[in-house]
Amino acid sequence: MQGLPLTLKAEVRMKRALIALAFLLGLGLAQDGKALYERQCAACHGPTGQGVPGAIPPLAGNPRVQDEAYVVKVVREGLSGPLEVNGTAYNGVMPPMPQVSEGEARAIAQYLAGLGGAPREAAPKPQLAGDPALGRALYLGQKAFQNGGAPCQACHTVAGVGFLGGGSMGKDLTDAAQRLGGEAGLTALLQNPAFPVMRAAYQGKPLTEAEASALAAFLVQVSEEAPRPSSLYLGRFLVAGLVLLGVLLLYQAALWQLRPQSLAERIRKELRR
Repeated sequence: MQGLPLTLKAEVRMKRALIALAFLLGLGLAQDGKALYERQCAACHGPTGQGVPGAIPPLAGNPRVQDEAYVVKVVREGLSGPLEVNGTAYNGVMPPMPQVSEGEARAIAQYLAGLGGAPREAAPKPQLAGDPALGRALYLGQKAFQNGGAPCQACHTVAGVGFLGGGSMGKDLTDAAQRLGGEAGLTALLQNPAFPVMRAAYQGKPLTEAEASALAAFLVQVSEEAPRPSSLYLGRFLVAGLVLLGVLLLYQAALWQLRPQSLAERIRKELRR
C-alpha cells in the first residue's frame, strides 16, 4: 500500500479487519448453531437432520428451513397438525422450546439452512447402544415397564417373536428399524411418540430412556435377521389346537366321572358285587 495517503491506508486496514471479524463471527455462529442443534433438536430429527420417515419430518433438504423467521417461530412456539415435506405427509406434534432464546433459535436456523446437501440417512453404528435382550423381554411383557405402560406385543407383531405372535391393532414391527430411522430414530420415537394412538396409550406412562433404547436395539436386531415365512405360526397354531383339544377331552372325562349316577347305574353296580 505504498504511495497511498495515510488516511486511505487506515481505511483499507479497517475494511479488512471488519471483513475478517465478520467471517469469524459467522463461523462462530455456525459452530454455535451446530452445537445448539445437537443439544436441542438431534434427539428427534437425527444427527444429520434426516428425520424419521412417516413420523418426524427431515430438516436436511427441507425447503422450509430456508425461511429463518419460520424456523425461529417453530423452535420457540412448536408446531402441530398435518404438513408435507418433499412429498411425504406428517401429522405429529413438536413441543415448543421457550428455553431456547431467539438468538439461539436464529443460530439453529442458520445452521439448518446449510444442511441442504447433508445425507438423509445417519451412518450406521458399529454396535447397538441398547440391550436387545432387555428390549425383547419388554416387548413380550416378560419384564414390566417402569411406568406401567402396556407391553408392545399387546398391539404389535414381530415375526417369529412370541409363540402365537402379537396383536393386530398396531403395525407389524418386523421392519420398523428400516422404516423409522434405525436405532437412533426408534429411540427418539419411543420417547416422544408421534402417532396419536401410541401417544394416548402411553400418556402419563412414558418409557424411560433405557427402555426406549433397549426396545430400539431389539427391533434393529430383528430387522437384521433372516426373513421369516408368512406360514411361520401355522405349526404353532396346530400344536396349540391339539393341546387345547386334549385339555377339553380331559375336562369332559372328569365331568363324566363326577356326574350323579342314575338309579339303573346304581342297581347294576350293586348286582356286580
